[in-house]
Amino acid sequence: MRDFITLIKRISPEWIIYKFSELSIDMFKKQECCRDIQVPVKIYGRQRTLVVALSAWDIQNIEYLSICNSNDYRQSDKPFSFGELVDLYRDYDNKHSIAEEIKDADLDGIFRLIMGMTAEQFQYQNGSWIFDTFNRNYHILLAAPNFEHRADLSIDDVVQKVFGFSANDYISIMLIVFWLCMQHPDPLTAPEALYRKKEETILTKENVSKFVDYYSCTYQELRVTSLGKQLLYSKPFIKTDRQKAYLSSNFYLVAMLIANGLYWTVRDFYRIQGGQGFTNAFGHLYEDYIKELANTYCKPEQWHVIPQGKEKGADFFFDFGDASVIIESKASLIGLDGKQQVPNRESIDKFMYNTIDKAYIQLQSSYNQIIDKQKECKPIIKVILLYDDFSNTAILQKSMTRIFNNDARCFIMRIREFEILLYLHFYDNLKCHAIIKCLIEQSSLTPLERKSVSAIYDQFKVWEISHFNGELDYFSQGITRLEREIK
Repeated sequence: MRDFITLIKRISPEWIIYKFSELSIDMFKKQECCRDIQVPVKIYGRQRTLVVALSAWDIQNIEYLSICNSNDYRQSDKPFSFGELVDLYRDYDNKHSIAEEIKDADLDGIFRLIMGMTAEQFQYQNGSWIFDTFNRNYHILLAAPNFEHRADLSIDDVVQKVFGFSANDYISIMLIVFWLCMQHPDPLTAPEALYRKKEETILTKENVSKFVDYYSCTYQELRVTSLGKQLLYSKPFIKTDRQKAYLSSNFYLVAMLIANGLYWTVRDFYRIQGGQGFTNAFGHLYEDYIKELANTYCKPEQWHVIPQGKEKGADFFFDFGDASVIIESKASLIGLDGKQQVPNRESIDKFMYNTIDKAYIQLQSSYNQIIDKQKECKPIIKVILLYDDFSNTAILQKSMTRIFNNDARCFIMRIREFEILLYLHFYDNLKCHAIIKCLIEQSSLTPLERKSVSAIYDQFKVWEISHFNGELDYFSQGITRLEREIK
């Protein structure tokens, strides 16, 4: 019986990339993060059809393994079916699963590994985060006019240096590439006349090619990178060896480029320059964004920036009536290799200690100072406010039991959850108070009974609320600009 690696050694990676990319397009259109694949088998001399599951996040791993084990000049000398290929991969994946990692981990370690796995899966299960993240990144990096630290990053200058056109033109080209990839995996084969409708336009073959090439990697780059298949999250196009074709590896990854493309382009530009320029500047812009949210949804007397003393404390104080909330904001992102089906435990540990642990120390410092001065016994809720997105903050909290099992008033909150809370504070104060009350009540429960912010939001059914409406819906504005270009 053939095994997966033996089979893919005989198949051209170019063929595999194209076929699985085509499948990803169809799965994306049908909003399927998992597809049942039929496998023809012969049992006791009779032909039967079995079914094996293929998830959207399996696709880039199959392509990566193909590239690492084969080349474009291979041609299988024995017939095989697409279903057989997927079935053999399923066997391979089961043998290289996270089971060994979990076996040797303590309870915190188990939840950290589960957190890494589910963080990747979430990105394929609900596509709404893509447009939400695009709007937030665009607002913080480019659109918000009154940020105190706006001059710290010159986004238009960076995009101009990298691509030779403006940031808004970058968005238009990104959207046309997204549309081209929705038709077939090789966007550069599309005739220019399909999208170039004017003589003077940014939508030229040259600019589209420049964009795709920037977000592409070669077989050799994939074979030698320490990131492995995770490189495809930042470079979702693969340049093949034989035909020199540019193929989208997985349409889901092209869609994710809409969410994070601008952010990663600027971050990589500053990383190449050396130093912590981007990291520090974006952290300040993130704080500016939180101030803007506070000014939009709260009265001046309901919040303030916490003055810093000798010991670094938390960033913000909010008065929600029933309780006070102190917030430490963290713009750090977990490494790409920390969000996959066999996560890099070191990347997760580094994030937990450098981000969560340090944030809690800062919260405690401010908490102790407030308690010393506070006259009334109003409950104080401590919030670690993350810019990074995770599928379930409960899993994240269970990954650091030393903190969250011993401090029932401390919560991890994602930036989208904070946007919703402030939105409710302004537009539906009764529901906001009900959520705050529920957060307070968690302190009377055992660690096993306590709910995370995500679980409480599930209870109150508030996920449909979006801060990015009207003039803040930059994605819709980008579509409108694109329509003007192609009409």
